This record gives sequence, structure tokens and C-alpha cells, in this order.
Amino acid sequence: MNQLEESMRRGLGGALERVSVRALVQVDSTNLRLKEEARAGRIRPPFLLMADSQTAGRGRLGRRFVSPPETGLYMSLFISPPPETESGKITILSAVAVCRAIEEATGLRPKIKWVNDLFVKGKKVCGILAERIDQGVIVGIGVNLLTPPGGFPPEAGAAGALDKQVDRGLLAGLIARYLLEGLEKIGDPSILDAYRARMPLVGRQVRYVRNGQEKTALVTGVAQDGGLMIEDENGPSVLRTGEVTLGSEQFAQGWRREEAQNE
Repeated sequence: MNQLEESMRRGLGGALERVSVRALVQVDSTNLRLKEEARAGRIRPPFLLMADSQTAGRGRLGRRFVSPPETGLYMSLFISPPPETESGKITILSAVAVCRAIEEATGLRPKIKWVNDLFVKGKKVCGILAERIDQGVIVGIGVNLLTPPGGFPPEAGAAGALDKQVDRGLLAGLIARYLLEGLEKIGDPSILDAYRARMPLVGRQVRYVRNGQEKTALVTGVAQDGGLMIEDENGPSVLRTGEVTLGSEQFAQGWRREEAQNE
């Protein structure tokens, strides 16, 4: 067992007995690796995989997730959620679990931009990708811990980093522990309440794409299944796929000020 795996086990705490852990130097993608292993019957949930770097990390909508060595946390957790659990609830639980772990490990207070991005001071520091397979669900999580030498590449967009010295294995274990604890009470209203409390878009104007057209809407809340409740010129509706962007740079600056005041 290597040092990272030891740290992962410390973070898992009471959940340790039922979780298998593995830490690797490099993979193409932690999600891809776990999917291959699960489909071949070589692993069973819960299984936590962490890598120092990824050569083909990706996020939602097939986007590349920049994963250089020694600067980020790249992990996937193979879970078996209760039958009929909506995908939106798994993503919401995962976002809350990552927030709680970062708060505990660093004192920072990330904000959630629907549906699966975490921001600190207006910069994206984490992405989450939950993928269903016949054997269960793979939850991939990437956290930018440190800014890479030379900065993030242009395709990383609004990427930022926690810029905190953090024990990566310990943080991975904490995330997995909070996610597994939440999975046992996936229908509990407290999980959605925790998500809503960290998602400062309600009452704000955002842009979204529907049927190939970009539109502007007012965010009115988060539905029970994790959908984003909005109201536009056509009336109220719920977004369950896609993504939203902030309505203006002025709002983005306001969000950064709000985060700074709450730290």
C-alpha cells in the first residue's frame, strides 16, 4: 500500500471497512478505468480510484478536463445507489460531498453552479461527472488544488484552483466518505437543502441553450429531482440537462465579492 492509499484510508474513516482503494501514478481517465474494471467483473462497489494525473480526463458534454500531475485531485468512486435513484440526485449529493470535504480540509467555502461545477472566488475549481453503467454508477471528480506552472491553458476557460496545500489522499477519502454517507439517505431533504444553500443562482439572470437557441431566464429554485427551475418569456419550466452561464460579467464580479465576504 502506497502513501496516497494510506491517506485515502484515513479520510474514509468509518467507511473504510467497506471501500476498496487504489492510487495510480497516471491513467487515461479514472472514470474510464473504473468502467473497464467494473464491466470485466474485476471490482465491486464501493471502489475508490485516484490518480496523480490523467491523459484523457473529461467532463460533461465530452469536454477535456485538464489534469496535470501534482496540482490536482483526480478520483472516481464506483457506487451502487438504491434502485430508481435519479441521476440528478447523485450529482447533487456528489457536489455537496465535495463542498463539505473542501470546507473541512481548507476552510474555503465553494459555491455550486448548477449542475456540477464548484467555484471559489468566481473561478471553477472542480468538475463532477456521474456516469451510469449496468453495474452501478461511476462518479468522477476533479479538483484543481494548485495553479499549474504557467497557468491553465485557454481551453480551461474560467478555471482556477484552491491554491492550498492539501493532502490529496486525505481529501479524496473525505469526499468518498461524505458521498457514501449521503448515499445511505439519498432521499433525505437535508441533502437538497445543503445544495441549495451553496447554489447562489436563485433570483439571478442566467443564459442557457434549448433546442439550439441561447435564451435568458430568471432562476427561481432547484427542483426535488435536481432540475433547475427557471422562468423566461415562455413562463416557468425546469432544466434537467445542459448547462447555464452567468448572465453578465457584472454578476460574475458580484458573485466573487459575495464569496469573499462569506469566507
